[in-house]
Amino acid sequence: MTHSFDLTTLEQQGINRSAQSGLLRDIFNRADIDSPQLFMSRSAIAENYQNLKAALPRVDIHYAIKPNNHGVILDEVHRLGGNFDICSAGEIDMVLRTGVDPSTLVHSHPIKSIPEFDYAVSNGIEIFVVDNAEEVKKLHRYPERKLKVMIRYRISTNSMAVVNLQYKFGCQVTEVLSLAREIEKSGHEFYGLCFHIGSQCLYSENYVLAIKAAHSLIHQLDECGFNTRLLDIGGGFPVEYVEPAPDIHEFCQPIATALDEHIRPGIKVISEPGRFIAASPVTLVCTILGKAERDGKCWYYLDDGLYSTFSGILFDHCQYPVITNKTGEHRLSVLSGPTCDSFDVMYDGLMIPEHNVGDRMVFCSTGAYCAVSGSNFNALKQASYQIID
Repeated sequence: MTHSFDLTTLEQQGINRSAQSGLLRDIFNRADIDSPQLFMSRSAIAENYQNLKAALPRVDIHYAIKPNNHGVILDEVHRLGGNFDICSAGEIDMVLRTGVDPSTLVHSHPIKSIPEFDYAVSNGIEIFVVDNAEEVKKLHRYPERKLKVMIRYRISTNSMAVVNLQYKFGCQVTEVLSLAREIEKSGHEFYGLCFHIGSQCLYSENYVLAIKAAHSLIHQLDECGFNTRLLDIGGGFPVEYVEPAPDIHEFCQPIATALDEHIRPGIKVISEPGRFIAASPVTLVCTILGKAERDGKCWYYLDDGLYSTFSGILFDHCQYPVITNKTGEHRLSVLSGPTCDSFDVMYDGLMIPEHNVGDRMVFCSTGAYCAVSGSNFNALKQASYQIID
């Protein structure tokens, strides 16, 4: 697997679609960058949003803010007419600052603590997700409100996403009807269905299978007098990292066709993209703090690591393209972070030209599941954001 790219080669051949060559060239030429730093592009956020909207014209976008809750992304999504998927009291506070109508938000966490549930209801959230009978019981706390409740189900697939989001949540399709009945008994409204195949999905046929399952469930619910108003197809749309990813229009074409064939026009369809909106607009800049020769490899110690922005390597099972501006013979190299922990190693076995202390390295598509899961372990500086347009 190739992790590193020479800047000149990348520019000439357009190897990585997410790399913004003009920004990269400027980063290597500037002397005033206080690293580690994350450069965020508003225009790239808008481009991703518009591309996904064009690829799924029937589907309304509810940005899932967990991969990156930066205010610039939230403001840009709101400006473009998008909405939000939220999972906690903290996320509710973040999105309400945009001026969004709380009744249009989707609280998609299938398991909510009582204080979290109370906070959401008290702030005007109306659409919730459940996937089990115990969660339905919590609805009895709110007799004064008519909540709109969706049921999250899961399906069997032959291929999985990089991050399988059906492992922890989702009821069996055979349980949906009984849960719908329990929701109605609680005094609230069965409102719709949702599924979430996973994150960084590479196989659009899994969405098609889930949509076909929704078709059968909706027919079953119709026969029992339940009106399905909303279908949430989740997120997980793929992003290019060190390997090519499908073009979003090609990836979504079978999904759009399945929606037209299997989901009647009266049912509203939404999605919860997070990674696809947030990943590529952010570029990380690091500086080499130290250098050593160890066991035949050239070790570089960077000012960011696994405990901070590179936490996505652990929690998101992701590798980020390494961009350098050096030329010459490639050497077997290791990139490690700045902490005292020997676990803090991001790349081992990387082939790159030799670098010196003070040189920069750049990492593309670091906007999703990176800074949000990092920490200041060892009380070290975390990367700050700079908005470039």
